[in-house]
Amino acid sequence: MKKRNKIIIAVISGLVLISGIAACSHHRNPQARAEYAVEKISSKLELNDAQTIQLVKLKNEIMNVRQSMQSDRNSMFTEIDELLSQSTLDQPRVLQLLQSKIDTINNKAPQIITAFAEFYDSLNPEQQLKIREKIQDHREHSHGWHH
Repeated sequence: MKKRNKIIIAVISGLVLISGIAACSHHRNPQARAEYAVEKISSKLELNDAQTIQLVKLKNEIMNVRQSMQSDRNSMFTEIDELLSQSTLDQPRVLQLLQSKIDTINNKAPQIITAFAEFYDSLNPEQQLKIREKIQDHREHSHGWHH
């Protein structure tokens, strides 16, 4: 498989995993949702111990990125509120805020992709097929905004 395809699969699968974690909203906090997602994925894919370790590494990487982005979130919203309270929008500052967020994502993406690749590469072909089918199913049932 080409490296580009692996990266695309990793990003999409990471997003599906994150969506799965977010969908487990009956758990009260992000860590509990992430733990639930690991248990569910481990069960559905019938992971062995080595594969579970790779999945936990991926979960930890996602949670670390989430935590670092959350800490910046409050200050960014405060600054956006301040910018919107002015009579004219400071477009360069808005672009700077957006670029800062994009830079954070670009800096953190390789860590998540590496963790996902290590997890995905540890799977057997049947397990990889299950992930691809889940992604396809998710794509087919995600039609933009849900009301």
